[in-house]
Amino acid sequence: MKLPNQICEEIKQYSLSNKTVEVCGFVVKKDDLISFIPVDNKHPDKENFFLISPEDYLKIKKEYVILFLFHSHPLDAPFSNFDLKYQKYHNINMLLYNVAADLFQEKCVNID
Repeated sequence: MKLPNQICEEIKQYSLSNKTVEVCGFVVKKDDLISFIPVDNKHPDKENFFLISPEDYLKIKKEYVILFLFHSHPLDAPFSNFDLKYQKYHNINMLLYNVAADLFQEKCVNID
């Protein structure tokens, strides 16, 4: 899915302003408007993992259509095995911003 440049720039700036830890959030849609909503990373090891609280997830899901669950990797790394298991378990599209490589990656749910 091609995201608007403004959304990618917001995500990039948010990631760069917190570049030593993984940050997370959602790319959402409401009334044909696509937005980025950052949420707090609740994981105790923020340098290597991210965790979104169930309350944050449910609040976002109630109000918006979730297009992507987003998180960053501070170091040059693609989606981890943990990321891919999380995506499959929750059946959600994921967007990753690799801070070190200045690269976006997405993994979309297969709809077969």
